[in-house]
Amino acid sequence: MTQIQLRIYYDPSECQVFCNIARKDGTLEKLTATIDTGAAVSLFPRELLDLIAYRPTDDASIIIDQAGIAKQSFQAVEAVITISLEDAAGNLTQPFEITAWFTDTETRLIGFKDVLDQSILHIDMPQRSGWLEIDK
Repeated sequence: MTQIQLRIYYDPSECQVFCNIARKDGTLEKLTATIDTGAAVSLFPRELLDLIAYRPTDDASIIIDQAGIAKQSFQAVEAVITISLEDAAGNLTQPFEITAWFTDTETRLIGFKDVLDQSILHIDMPQRSGWLEIDK
């Protein structure tokens, strides 16, 4: 299992990881994403679709109904991308495919499908340390 150290923040409380997404030109698009244990699927800005290599799923254009107080819905493009996770020390997972949603947002989230559902997440907020153990 690869262990990726997370960037931990106290206020607002969140943890982040670097993502390397395969681009159409063969290079990598590096960005920071927040680990979201409440996100069913990883979420990225739609504008990335102009840069990255992806394969649309059978449900390429979908409507997502959010639960909770907001009870909002939004439209997204669902696609399979190749990603690797990296920490500040340079530890890196092997590239692997995930299903992700792309919508009109600046938010970048790592969710359950294909990532957290295959990982062990350790967070120690008082010590501001955390890591993701992922079998990739």
